[in-house]
Amino acid sequence: MMAASYVHRRVALADVTQDVVATAMGREPADLIIKNGRLVNVNIARIQEGVDVAVRHGLIAYVGDTSHIPIGPNTKVVDAGGRYLVPGFIDTHDHVESTMVDVRHFAAAVLPHGTTTIACDNHELTNVFGLEAVRLFHDAAEGLPLKVLVAMPVCVPSIPGFEDAGAVITDKEVARAYAEGWAALQGEQMNFPGLIYGDPAVHAITRASLEAGKVLTGHYASLAFDPGLNAFVAAGITADHEGTTAEGALRRAQLGCYVQQRYGSAWLDMPNLIRAVTDNPGLDTRLFTLVTDDVTSATVVSEGHIDRVVRKAIQQGVPPILAIQMATINAAQLLERARWIGSISPGRAADILIVSDLVNLTIDEVYCDGVRVAAGGELTVELAPYEYPSWAVHSVHLAPLTAADLRIPAPQAGPVRVRAMRVVPGMVHTEEEIVTMTAVDRGAGPELVADPAADLVKALVFYRHAPREGATGTHGAGFVRGLGFAPGAAFASTVSHDCHNLLVLGTDDAAMVAAANAVIEMDGGMAVVVNGEVAARLPLPLGGLMALDPAAVVAERVEAIEAGLKAAGCPHPSVEMTISLLALIVLETLHLSNRGLVALRPGQPPTFVDLVVPVGEG
Repeated sequence: MMAASYVHRRVALADVTQDVVATAMGREPADLIIKNGRLVNVNIARIQEGVDVAVRHGLIAYVGDTSHIPIGPNTKVVDAGGRYLVPGFIDTHDHVESTMVDVRHFAAAVLPHGTTTIACDNHELTNVFGLEAVRLFHDAAEGLPLKVLVAMPVCVPSIPGFEDAGAVITDKEVARAYAEGWAALQGEQMNFPGLIYGDPAVHAITRASLEAGKVLTGHYASLAFDPGLNAFVAAGITADHEGTTAEGALRRAQLGCYVQQRYGSAWLDMPNLIRAVTDNPGLDTRLFTLVTDDVTSATVVSEGHIDRVVRKAIQQGVPPILAIQMATINAAQLLERARWIGSISPGRAADILIVSDLVNLTIDEVYCDGVRVAAGGELTVELAPYEYPSWAVHSVHLAPLTAADLRIPAPQAGPVRVRAMRVVPGMVHTEEEIVTMTAVDRGAGPELVADPAADLVKALVFYRHAPREGATGTHGAGFVRGLGFAPGAAFASTVSHDCHNLLVLGTDDAAMVAAANAVIEMDGGMAVVVNGEVAARLPLPLGGLMALDPAAVVAERVEAIEAGLKAAGCPHPSVEMTISLLALIVLETLHLSNRGLVALRPGQPPTFVDLVVPVGEG
């Protein structure tokens, strides 16, 4: 039976050292004693048999034989029965918005999977609402058992001048977020070209984070390691999650940069990265961590969260203790919070998992600050919903579209060479292809149209945020290959990283209009059109990015979207996440913003490129 509207309370060690020490010395009783466990000691990478853990005020007071500690009338005693005691898992790079539920429903979904701390970069919501999103996120996370360390978004928009978000974040907003206590670290610096090529605004943000004494995380999405990666780390970047190869992982670690090995729903880089460890026996792995980055509710509900990533690392040949270190003590050290979280050690938060199978990672019970919050894969406390203000759930400021809005003019009728973005399933980047299309005249002059027979899907990105000074309100257009959409198919979404403008793509203008207008009517979300009819909808009212329903409910809707995309002709798993990155212009090689096509080639700064390839080029 779950208690109603549970509010979690956390005590600082500084306020209770006398009590904690009194319990450790046996002068006063513990609040909780977990007896007869097999401690997974991540401090020394060893398993210790027959270990007890005593907890006072939510903090670990004693680890060892607790027979000298008195048991009072309010002491809870739990017999681990020889099961493993594992520190709570830590995700050092996570976007809650990608689960498409708000932070409170997110906590309810991941706590049973052993995730007890997240460092969440909410730059998705911040691209919609600006600094107010950071405050809102911080406030909504109050009273949760899950430790939520908000990572201050620093790329809003991701590359200024190349796209328009709903707000602009500068060093002033960054400094204020730290001063107000809304943010605990710097979120990923995605504008790595701006950092390494000397953009003063990017360096002003870097200065604000460094002066505030915060951990700086990064996003170095390039295979050009020299000299760019060195320069990136030299600016104070502590960690990076954009590695895709074992070589890239090793290079980051060699430079003292934490490797955040990503294993999300669609981009599954960790098995490639972990080879840096498995192919180099004896390698010091203290700089290797495990992160989710972007996972859907469907993934969390069916497979898990960080436990899923740890499990996969073990399957790749990493010893269980080493994999667990990557999700606990290594992660805590990355966040510079190892005196608080990351191990089952005296003085640390009593974030403890009771695990019956270490290889398959069967989590029986989850404790946060000494409170049992989950057992048998189910939450044991009830988390009250957060009441969001009206402006947060009405963020799509776009009139219904017509076929005329989707028209892409061509310089002349007949053959025309254009640039196309080829998606790579399971990866975050695209490949640029030059293809020849036939421009047609449908009464309004020559135009470029989708060609499903040639696997050419038309794509447009429309500015959808509230009007603001500096935003152009324009839309960009391009073509995508690799989706396999059939005739009469379309997809539209306001989950369009990172500016989260309205992305609509398809093989038929009427289908695209239907998909786009379905999303506009829902005030944000996703819609799939198959054979000219709306086949699936996913309402996401919070910022056009998140639902206010439990993860299991949203998971069903995500699965319906994915089934619709398969019916539309696209065979790839979790492809809605891959599609959502078509507008992420800080990734190589070719992406689309509301201002047009942006090319980001290895070792070069970003640049706008024409959709139609000029004569003599390419």
